[in-house]
Formats: sequence, C-alpha cells, structure tokens
Amino acid sequence: TRTDIFLLLKKRGLQEDRTKKVIEEIKKLEYDLESKLKTKNASFERIDEQDIALIYNELAAPMPIRPKISSDYLEKLKIKFLDTRSNEQLETPVPVAQLTSGNSVTQTDDNVPAPTGLQDLTLTDFEQLIYANALAKRPIEADQAFNLMEKYNVTPSVRSVNHLMDAYANCNDLEQTIATYKKLDQLDLKPDIFSYGSLVKAFVANKRLDDALVIFEKMKKTSMIPSQPIFANLISGCLKANKVNKAWEIFDSMRLSFHQPDEVSFTLMLHACAKRGEVERALNLFEDMAGYQLYPTDVTFNVLINACAKRPDYYNEAFNLLDQMQETYGFQPDRITYNTLLTACARKKDLGQARNILRTMWSDVEKNGSQSLLAPDSQTFTNLFWCYASYIPSGSAQINSPVTATTGVEMSTQRQSLPLDLPNKRSKVVKEAQWIFSQLPDLGIKATPALLTAYLALHISQKQTSKSIDIYTDLFEKFDIQKDAFVFQHMLQYSYNNKDNKMAWKVWEDYQDFLEARRDDTKTGTIIEQKTKDSEKNALAIKEGWTGLQQQKMAALMANTLARSNDLKNALSILSSELRRSATMHPPKLRDMMPLYNKCIQLEDLDAKRELVYICVKEPRNLANSKYKRVNN
Repeated sequence: TRTDIFLLLKKRGLQEDRTKKVIEEIKKLEYDLESKLKTKNASFERIDEQDIALIYNELAAPMPIRPKISSDYLEKLKIKFLDTRSNEQLETPVPVAQLTSGNSVTQTDDNVPAPTGLQDLTLTDFEQLIYANALAKRPIEADQAFNLMEKYNVTPSVRSVNHLMDAYANCNDLEQTIATYKKLDQLDLKPDIFSYGSLVKAFVANKRLDDALVIFEKMKKTSMIPSQPIFANLISGCLKANKVNKAWEIFDSMRLSFHQPDEVSFTLMLHACAKRGEVERALNLFEDMAGYQLYPTDVTFNVLINACAKRPDYYNEAFNLLDQMQETYGFQPDRITYNTLLTACARKKDLGQARNILRTMWSDVEKNGSQSLLAPDSQTFTNLFWCYASYIPSGSAQINSPVTATTGVEMSTQRQSLPLDLPNKRSKVVKEAQWIFSQLPDLGIKATPALLTAYLALHISQKQTSKSIDIYTDLFEKFDIQKDAFVFQHMLQYSYNNKDNKMAWKVWEDYQDFLEARRDDTKTGTIIEQKTKDSEKNALAIKEGWTGLQQQKMAALMANTLARSNDLKNALSILSSELRRSATMHPPKLRDMMPLYNKCIQLEDLDAKRELVYICVKEPRNLANSKYKRVNN
C-alpha cells in the first residue's frame, strides 16, 4: 500500500542521516588525532627573555591615536589661499571744503580732465564723493556733499541717497540712517535693494536684530531678492546675539533659494560651528567651500583653527592644521592665530605648549619690532593666565624650552627668561604668573577686566587664599578697573570652595550694588531710542555676565555657599528674594541646588526641604526624547 511505501522510504531516510552523522564524527576524530600527533612531534625553538619582554611591551603599548584630520587634508582640497592682511591704503576722500573753495578735484584716471569748478561736477561726481566719504566713515562730509547737490541744482538719485545712508550705517548712526531713508519718499524716489541693505546694516550694528529681520521678511514678500551682504549682516547679527539656530536658518535659506554662499558667509558659519564646538560640521562646511572653488582667507583659516581649539579632543588637529596652512599655502599666523591656540592650551591644561607659543611671539617681536604680526596684546596674556589657571602641577620637574622676553615691544638688549622647567608646585605656578604680570607695564600691555579676571581665577584655581582676596579687594581699584559679574562669580566660587561666609556676603553685596547701577527702568525718548537703549542693555548684560540665566546661577551659588555653613534660612531667603526682584530670572532647577537640598536632609529640616522643592522648577522626565536628542541641530 501507499502507507507502507511511505514508511519504508522514511525509514531509509533516517538511516541515511544517521550514516552521515557517523561519517562526520569519524572525520572529526581523525582530524583531532592528527593534530595531536603533529603537536607532539613538533619541535619549537626556545624564546629568550628579551624576545618575551619585547612581545609584552608591544602588546601592552597603548594604541596610537589616529588623527582626525590627515596630514595632507588641505593639500587634497587644492584650494587657493587669499591673504587679506595687505597694507592697502584707502583712497583719501575729497574734502568738501576743497570743492567749495573752487579748487579742482583730482580724478583717479589721469586721462580724464578734472573739472574746473563745482559747477562742472556731474551727478556721478557727487555720487562718487559721497561714496568715498561713506567708505572712510565720514558721514558729516558725506552729508555736506549731498546738500551741495540741492544747492547747485543737481537732482539727487537713489544711489546718492543710498551712499549717504551707508555713511551713517557705517558709523552705527541708526537715527540718521532712518532719516536719510525717509528722504527717498520726500524726493519721490523708490528704495532699491541697496537702500534696504543699508537699513539692515544699521539695525544689526545697533543690535536691533528683530527689526532687521522684519525688513528682511518685507523684502522677500515684495519679490525683492536680498543681496549677499544683507544675508551676511543678518548672519553676523544672529551670531552676536547668540542666535545660532537662526543664523543657520538664514544661511540655509540663502543657499537653497537665493545665492551661492560667498567667502564671507562661509566664514561666518564656520564661526557658528566654533561657538558650539561642532568641529565635524565646520570641516564639512570648509570642504563645501573648497567645492565651490572659493578662496579661504586668513580669517577663514583662523576661524577653522578656532573651531578645533574649542574641543580638547581636536587639540592636536588645531596645531596640525596650522602646520598644513603654513607648509601648503604659506599662511603666516598672526596674533589672532596664537591667541586662539592659547585658549586650546588652557582647555587641554598644556602649560608647556602655551609657554612655547609665548616664546614664538616674543621672538618674532624681537626680530621684526613694530612690524611683527605676533606682538602680544592684553588678550594674549588673558588667555595665558587661563593656561596657568587650568594647569595641574605634576609634582616632578618637567623640562620645557626657555621663553625669552624683552622689556618692551621694540628691540631690547635686556632679556629675561622663564625657568627651563615647568613649575611642579602650585606656589611656583603662581610665582611664574606673577612675574609675567609684573612685566606687563614694560611691555605696554594695559590691564583690562578680562585680564584681571583671569589673573584672579589662576590664584583661586591654584589655591592661593590670601592673594586671591588681595587681588579682589585691591588690584582692580589700583588699575581703576570696575569689577564685572564674572569677577563676582569667580570670587563667590572661591567662597563656596573655602566655606567663607564672610567673604561670600561681601561679594554678594558688591554684586547687588553692581546690578543696581545697571538697573534703569525709565521709559524715555522715542520708540527708536528706547529700542536702542534696550538692545544696548542686553548686549552689555551678555558682555559683563549678568543675563537672567547668569543671575539665576549666581543666586544658586550664593544659596549653596550659605548652605555649606548650615545657614539654610538665608540660603532660601536669597533664592526667594532674587526671584521676586528680577523679572527675567527663572526658578533654578533642583539638580543645581543639591548642596542645599542635601544639607536640608542632613540637618533634618523638613520645612526647609519642602520650601526648596516649592521654589525650584519642576522638571518633567522624558527619557525617550532625551535619549535620542540630536547633538548638531
């Protein structure tokens, strides 16, 4: 039957499978037996201890760090470098007084006869005169030339009005720029793209970015294509206002819908990458720039180095890029380049490299005198002091190349040098920094708030208690430098570290006086004047470190400092009073108040704990979104 046949075939199939398995097992046994016999009969040479040590060292050696930027990165891009640091002299604008005196006007073209008097000047001559004064930032002379047009029956053109607007915009005179813009309507002239460009420039220069963006949107609605300088001004304004996302939005809009970005736009966006430490994005952008066959300038190279300098993991790449720029394109680093590299040294805590940079700068000054591009300035020593602040002494002497300095910017026969060895104790770190600070007056370096702040920070970082207090109480007054909020923040951090309540209260009172001097709620003047005033106030807050977020951090730091001394009552009072006083300050997050929170638990003060939780902002947990949050937006 069919069933019997099926069972028979199935039985045979099973037997065949078993046979195959047995054959495979036999082959495996034969292979194992053969391997054992070969191993038993094989003879190996004995390895001596030296070979064993060599093998061990190779295995134990750390893996070499693979460079993130290849040594021929720039060479492969085959770009052309344009150095903009040439000493080109701007043509001297013609004074209006020369015209009114009847003297002839010299033309740049020798073949063109000069007019014999004012009556011979044409509209083009007046336009060129106003334009030249606009470039030289001489709005008064430009306005005089414009008024002469009307006096001598030369009808103003849109171009002449635009040049006059540009003259005021170049000097950040927003009110006169707007007043000149209104003349277009009075003269029955229609504004063009350059008219709006001057308005945008003036608004951005006066930190009125929102108004500049309103004009930008109005232009797009009227089917007027914004020019590249307009995009560049808007991007620059966004970056100065720390609105990096808006800068990218404008750049992408220009790139996709209006213009191919130029060198200026690319360089600005490289700066945007540097602000956020987005080195990879900066390198991609730089490669796009090379793809468009645009010429990177010295500014572009410096910004690219700055992007690498912002990231400690790209520390070596910053110096690698500089070497490639020098070898491949003959790029000559300037003071900005080395100041940038000093910030990289501070982040990497590499005082040795910082000393080498200082040696290079001083040596170049000795060699080239006043013609040197590397003459250190106050920013150089500010960054250098941050290197001393971040440096951690190793405890053992490390040899470093000597640094030679002159006692003046010009060539000098009197030399002083830093020790060969890097300082191996905190006291020696501070002593060396103090010696450099003592040289600054002879080097022609003026003290600035940033420089003194860095000098204070290095003493705090290197745990020089008494000297830190002396600098805070006496040094700023000695140099007639007003303390800003960054100084108070560093000194309050000192008080927190040392549980110094007395100093904390002194710093806090000084900080409150500082804020009170900048608090001006009066509403006076025109709308334009009030907006300008508000913009200047916001810019000053960013510059001096007292924005709403920074005030919140200061209040939190003061509260945590008091908590370390068990003063919970005043700690909570500080938080509550600051929130009531400042309209721009938001409640702190509980994670930022952990010293105070833990002290409430330690002292078993449930009421204080409850009040702190009530004051702090409630943070909703959204792990799903935070886990996959993009880094580069």
